[in-house]
Amino acid sequence: MSDTTTSLSRLPKWLIPVAFVLAALALYWPTRQAGFVMDWLGWQYAYNRDGWAGIPGSFGYPGLQPVLHLGNYLLYWLFGANSPVWYLVFAALHGANAWLLYRLALRLPLGIAPGEAQFIALSASALFLLSPYAAEVVVWRVCLHYLLALFFALLAMHRSIDYLDSQQRRHWWQLQLFFGLALFAFEWSLIIPLLLVSLAWCWLFFQKKPSLLPALARLCWPQALLWVLYFGINKIRLGDWVGHYGAATHLHIQPKVMLATMFKYLIKQFGFARHWEHGLKTQVFDGLDGGNYFWLALGVVAVLAVVWLLLLRRAPGRLRWAGLSFGWFFIALLPVSNLFFCYLLFSENDRYGYFATGFGWLGLVLLLSFLPKMVSRGLAIGLVGLSFCFLFEINQYWAKSEQLYDDLVQDFHWYDRDEVLILASPDNYMGVFMFRIIGQDNGFNEALELRRGQKYQGRMWEAAQFNVLQPTDGVKVEPDSSGMLYKFSFRQDGNWWWRNGIGAIDYENDRFLFRKKEWHSEVEFKNSHPNTTILYPVGNQWFEIK
Repeated sequence: MSDTTTSLSRLPKWLIPVAFVLAALALYWPTRQAGFVMDWLGWQYAYNRDGWAGIPGSFGYPGLQPVLHLGNYLLYWLFGANSPVWYLVFAALHGANAWLLYRLALRLPLGIAPGEAQFIALSASALFLLSPYAAEVVVWRVCLHYLLALFFALLAMHRSIDYLDSQQRRHWWQLQLFFGLALFAFEWSLIIPLLLVSLAWCWLFFQKKPSLLPALARLCWPQALLWVLYFGINKIRLGDWVGHYGAATHLHIQPKVMLATMFKYLIKQFGFARHWEHGLKTQVFDGLDGGNYFWLALGVVAVLAVVWLLLLRRAPGRLRWAGLSFGWFFIALLPVSNLFFCYLLFSENDRYGYFATGFGWLGLVLLLSFLPKMVSRGLAIGLVGLSFCFLFEINQYWAKSEQLYDDLVQDFHWYDRDEVLILASPDNYMGVFMFRIIGQDNGFNEALELRRGQKYQGRMWEAAQFNVLQPTDGVKVEPDSSGMLYKFSFRQDGNWWWRNGIGAIDYENDRFLFRKKEWHSEVEFKNSHPNTTILYPVGNQWFEIK
């Protein structure tokens, strides 16, 4: 193993990044057609409506993301939606991010043999590359900004090291450019200066540089100005200092809640908690909201942080940078620490941990390196294998969800009807988004228009949705003799009714009443329409109630 890792340094420089990109392309090959669902349809409408003119204003989105939409719209203009080119770009960017993490790990002054440093760098970057929680970002085509933000952040970290070592102005200008591109791709990038300051501080502190504060000021003062510019444009354009969910959400500082959320990500990412039994997940994550688990986690993290600070000057290089890597992990979670943490199903909101995951894996692998060599390497290789298995599984979910989605879109043929009521449609497949709708009468007609290119012109309703566990899952219906009441239930166990992205409840509109019963649901029409079709799905087909 030592010979293998050492020999990597003798390979051509271009070969290793190419290997990372090719590995990402191979890993995500099953998902090459997937990801053009839910929020993507809204962007597609906006791109069709505004064209190139929409980029400066982020197509009406409440946030400053022109860099994101320049990339998105360029791909859409050149290749359209549902093209495998999107898979090539997204997977290649993920592979590039893994390589940049690998290079960063190699550049840190760890004070160990080159072969050991190679193994640490390769293990951490492989764990990031293979993380099952990266799949939502790499596959869902609305997540280009996550990939770009991390890409530019890692480039800025590399250029910061270059500048600290050489003091060359071109490196200084490049790191400011990378921060600016990241900032106007995704508001998450507001935390990049914190990453750069902490990196520069430790880099200079460990080398006992006397001009610490002036060097930090030279490095980061333009980023402070960019912060001011960014918030000012937000205030002028949006009427609020922060876009997306707004200042009331993003600047709502709740230390206990935010710390609890960070601890949840720590356990989820490195304990693969998505794959635990539901009862255990509920016990741990709910306990972190304020119970004994929270205080235990806080005590452990606080003690470790204090010990790290006390040992900072005389600690081995690996320990210094392990502590800082975990610091980067927590810094990168700041933007989502007061947002909703999801753990019930696979995939949903996994994107929130993308920015932080690689830093955490680097810190963990560095800590593992203090164990006996065979033990540490065995654990690292075991974690890589486990990650690969979980990623393979989630990519299969994306592939199967795409096939089911497309089959249902292509199977619809009731264009001659005045009205269509879909009793239940798939909200998600094992957590992977499908026809989820929020506050709409239906979402299926969007897919007919944008995926199939043939919009249904009548009135369409979706009474409820459900989570799909197997591609063959479906619904059975018992119509009332009056033709006004329809009872429907599942053909199999394990599903439940959804509406607006959560569990369905009773509601009514001007056309019908929806009632959720103990073992079934029902729709009761308020009046009859002669040319109405009632549909329900079984597997990848629609069935009509005659």
